[in-house]
Amino acid sequence: MSQIPKQKPDYRLEKLDDEMLLFHPTEKVIMYCNPTASLVWQLCDGQRSTAEIVDLLRHAYPENTDTIADDVDTTLKEYVDHGAIEFV
Repeated sequence: MSQIPKQKPDYRLEKLDDEMLLFHPTEKVIMYCNPTASLVWQLCDGQRSTAEIVDLLRHAYPENTDTIADDVDTTLKEYVDHGAIEFV
């Protein structure tokens, strides 16, 4: 069974100049997010499984289907390591 990632409260994804930053205002956690990582963040809604996120991205970016699963796993691991998501 695939895990279901969920954003932790108070984290924000905001554009600063030409970069997307994920941050928590009181915990002083800041992460740079490339466009794919930003999209993964938005899909971590506590409803979609990791497999569903991978499938959505494969449909959106068919030219990258071979690397999307690894990219999603790497991105989710970074979010967990920074305390930005949890699995429900």
